Formats: sequence, C-alpha cells, structure tokens
Amino acid sequence: GEISSLETSKYEEFGGGHGMGSAIFWDLCEDKTVSGFDPKNVVTIMASPLSGTLAPSASGRTEVQGIGVQGYPYEWFTRSNFGGRFSGQLKFAGWDGIVIEGAAEKPVWLDIRNDKVEIKSADGIWGLDSVEAQEEIWRIVQGDQTEEWRALGKAQNDGRTTQRPAVLTIGPAGESLSRVAALIHDAGNGAGQGGFGAVFGSKNLKAVSVIGTNGVEIADPT
Repeated sequence: GEISSLETSKYEEFGGGHGMGSAIFWDLCEDKTVSGFDPKNVVTIMASPLSGTLAPSASGRTEVQGIGVQGYPYEWFTRSNFGGRFSGQLKFAGWDGIVIEGAAEKPVWLDIRNDKVEIKSADGIWGLDSVEAQEEIWRIVQGDQTEEWRALGKAQNDGRTTQRPAVLTIGPAGESLSRVAALIHDAGNGAGQGGFGAVFGSKNLKAVSVIGTNGVEIADPT
C-alpha cells in the first residue's frame, strides 16, 4: 500500500527513557553512517520510566533519539526531549515507547488509541502549522463528541477520558526539511535539538497522536 513502507514498533514494560531509546536505536539501525534524511534512519520516542505516575518532577518528559540533521555537514546520533502530556498519554494507552522505521510514500500520521494503532493519510493535515494540525487531529479523534467525558469506542468498556489526544507534530519547517525544525506538542512543548522535525518530514510523517484511558500499575506505591 501507499503507506506500508513506514513501520512502527511499540515496546512494553522496558522502563523507557534515554538508555532504552539508545539501545533500541543501536539494535534496529543497521547503518549508523546514513543521513538522518535516509529512510534507514530509526527514530525512537520513549516515555520516562515514571511517566503517568504521581512521582514529582520525574514523570513528564519524552525522549526522542535517532540520527539528527541539525549538525551539518556531519550528521550523527543525537537526542532531544520535550515535556507536556505526551509521555503520560503514551503510558495510559499501554505503551512505553514508539519506534519509527522507513518512510511513507505519501504524508501520513500515526493514530494511537489505547491498543489500537493506525497509520492514516495526512491529506488535509499536511501543510498546516503545528497548532492547526493538532486542532484538526483533535477533531478527527474526538469526532462530534462535545460532552466533558469522551469514549474512545462505542462499547461501555472501551474507556472514557476528559483529555484531548496528545499530539506530536511538525509544521511547514519540518515538511520543507529545515535542519532546525522542531517537533511540537501542545502550545509550549518542543523537541528542538537535532532537527527531528525535518527527520519526520523526510519520513512523510506529519504527526503522532496518542490517547489512553488506562492507568499505570505501581508495584509498591509506598
């Protein structure tokens, strides 16, 4: 199909964060000398180990790793991170991390709703700025539901939430492969190091959206 060359992997119960993102990149990226724009570049998006819990000052960061394009003419493995709701929503959906491999033939976005994951066409979203793109994805995921509590499905046990999806997106700079393009989440969170916005653009990946209705089980909360 048109988007089958873009693949995602999701990792459960591994702790997440900087170290695991590095380990997964090193395992899956066969050639570490390729350009960050190359489809063989692997991008990891990892929640921190305590994301989704009540642990103070330790639960709100998301780590992004891969071959960055900001360093020119030499591109190398690098990292960035951002705050906000994304890591918590990723954990509430049941996942600790996402791995992006390959590239799509046409613009797409990744739609994660609990354990349901789809790669969807970005027609109507590609070309929008980062605020407009998030608003459009909110509309798509939420539909016409305007009440305070929103169900992710039609069955009673599909889960309900008051949250909007947490969206990580690029704007026109990432689409045009600017080497300083950032990944943007909500109104004030961004992964600005490494030019990962351009890496997303090179993969024709407009955004990653995630929303979850589960919790994070704590072995010993005391």
